[in-house]
Amino acid sequence: MTDVSSSRPRGDPASTAAYIATITTELARLAENYGLTTLAYILEMARLEAKSLADDPLAGSEGGLPRRDGRT
Repeated sequence: MTDVSSSRPRGDPASTAAYIATITTELARLAENYGLTTLAYILEMARLEAKSLADDPLAGSEGGLPRRDGRT
């Protein structure tokens, strides 16, 4: 497994999304290896979304889930 500690986010949304993409890649691979196909699929979808946001941070600025801190 890849050491993701060196790629921890630096605080901006794009870096955070890139970090999530890295982690979900490993988690999806782990799930697939153990036959957890639905979980692997969901994690792969999360990876694709995170990568998309890392590549274009403005893509996630509209809609989506509400922020946990209540801000918009």
